Amino acid sequence: MAGALVHRGLPLRVDFDEQGGTLRPLLAKPVFIAWPEVEFVCLTPTMERHPEGWREKTYTFLPKGFRSTLETSGHLWVELVVKDRRPILARTQGAWTRLWLTGRLRPMLDAMDAWKVDQSLIGLDLYRHRLNAPLDDLLDLLARHCRFDLVVHDF
Repeated sequence: MAGALVHRGLPLRVDFDEQGGTLRPLLAKPVFIAWPEVEFVCLTPTMERHPEGWREKTYTFLPKGFRSTLETSGHLWVELVVKDRRPILARTQGAWTRLWLTGRLRPMLDAMDAWKVDQSLIGLDLYRHRLNAPLDDLLDLLARHCRFDLVVHDF
């Protein structure tokens, strides 16, 4: 893989490389998150590595003919759970960028519904057609630096 994997979107551009991910919001300064700062990554739909490449995990309880958002529109929801948001916020420059990042970082709860003041989640809408490389390259990069796990949402 040469250079960074780039996901281009109007409100947010995200650059992924061997050091981490850089969030580049519209009208704000870039925010860098290093891989060691990431606790784990949650992918929706769940992806599995096979010898021929990455495939969406299939479940028997889904109705026959079910098609996911990845299959229909190339949409993959990536959630990065950061170990501690405080150093990221401390090095973020500019009031507008800090406000944007604070709004994007969602606090986490543990299994007993106790607040984890240091851990936060940031969700990224990624589309296959907006990546400058195959989706498999991005998933390989994430798998090299992060573990995949599950985030349970309580709405």
